[in-house]
Amino acid sequence: MHLQVVLTKDISPPSEDHNLLVAFRFGVKPDDEAHPAIADTRLHPLGHDTLYECWWITEPVSYRNDGEIRIAECEDYAVVIQDYAETAEDDLESLTYRAYLDLLAAVRSTDHKRLAKVWNYLGGINDGDGDLERYRLFSIGRATAFSELDVFDDVTPTGTGVGTCLDYGLTIIALASKHPLDLAENPRQLSAFHYPRQYGPSSPKFSRGGVVRNDKHNLHLLSGTAAIVGHESRHPFDVGSQLDETLRNLSALSESVSMLDKSSALRVYLRNPEDVGVVSERLEAELKHSSDRVAYLHGNICRRELVIEIDGVRVQ
Repeated sequence: MHLQVVLTKDISPPSEDHNLLVAFRFGVKPDDEAHPAIADTRLHPLGHDTLYECWWITEPVSYRNDGEIRIAECEDYAVVIQDYAETAEDDLESLTYRAYLDLLAAVRSTDHKRLAKVWNYLGGINDGDGDLERYRLFSIGRATAFSELDVFDDVTPTGTGVGTCLDYGLTIIALASKHPLDLAENPRQLSAFHYPRQYGPSSPKFSRGGVVRNDKHNLHLLSGTAAIVGHESRHPFDVGSQLDETLRNLSALSESVSMLDKSSALRVYLRNPEDVGVVSERLEAELKHSSDRVAYLHGNICRRELVIEIDGVRVQ
């Protein structure tokens, strides 16, 4: 297969013909790790010290830096990696705004102008009250940058926003392509960019799912999906019921993006690590996934009452 997405404990390629487009690292950084396409998510895998989600592709990949930004580019895709340490003195809204301006400039410097997916990993995501909550400040900064650079709601990329277990820090990993991106929305959920004012001054700017199509494969991208119906959270703090609702949302969306089969690579974000046993047993039975296709990660969800979120990818 031209593109392979695999979960593994190291970054050994499937064959000598495969080059690394991006590797999402979960967990501890090994002392000997030095590849330019590794993105540190600041998330901890449950059941492993270190885990990688590696995107291997059978075409040449070039690597370069644009200041502090790393760019990996091949014939069909570009990946942009940004990593900000952040301190208590930093203004997260301004930091996010600048980060997204830099992100979009980096993407537009490649041959791949169409943003397809953005993963955002944010320290202290639920810290702060009301409109000063860090996730809301992040959303304002992102929305302002999108508005200034004409990234309108109808072309908003798929996206995930999850909190790390750190107080500060922002990591953004973006996938772009020169190929068409067909976006999809979940009929059970209000589009995130249409959320009402109660969720903050600026609505979250991401689409629910999409497919990048080229003559070699179709790449299905699933945004972070949780127990939200319409725009309201369901089953506060109840992991079992939230998993049921999340699976219903995944099923509704998968009718459009064909995500859910044994070849999908999923990430399951859990606010409470002790929930991993019941969630993994139920999820793998429901979706017929083998354990080597699912990464269970300790991460905080963007709403305080939500305890589980799932995103994923499939190459077809």
